[in-house]
Amino acid sequence: MDADIASYLDKVKQRRSELGQSMAELQEVIDEPVGDAEHWRDVARAAAADVRRDLDEHIAVTEANGGLYDSLRAEAARLAGPLRHLQGEHPDLVALADELIAVLDRPAAADRADAPELVKKLLRRLSHHRQRGADLVFEAYQVDVGGTG
Repeated sequence: MDADIASYLDKVKQRRSELGQSMAELQEVIDEPVGDAEHWRDVARAAAADVRRDLDEHIAVTEANGGLYDSLRAEAARLAGPLRHLQGEHPDLVALADELIAVLDRPAAADRADAPELVKKLLRRLSHHRQRGADLVFEAYQVDVGGTG
């Protein structure tokens, strides 16, 4: 593996770690009792926004010209189909994160009843997406990108 690819994979590992951390923080917020509903909403909204921001950074790193997906296609053309599938998941993940944030933005507590289920759905889908991405990187480069899956 050349130095450029190794350096780039280090950036991918960093983004992966950041997304994993924001996902864990969102899970912690959702697992906590609501208590003061407005405070809980603010904390949950901030945690969801962090996941959304890290998801944007993940998409930028993977989909950019010369980014991870281009590198993987160049290294292992046989992975083009699975890479298209991963890339195709991005709009749905973004929409789900945006839906969660919109629910948390609602002022009425009854309107936020869907938040825990949306969090579970988002975190489950992100976790599967991240694992499939890590598997493809490993298959192409025989390098584990680490982070929580």
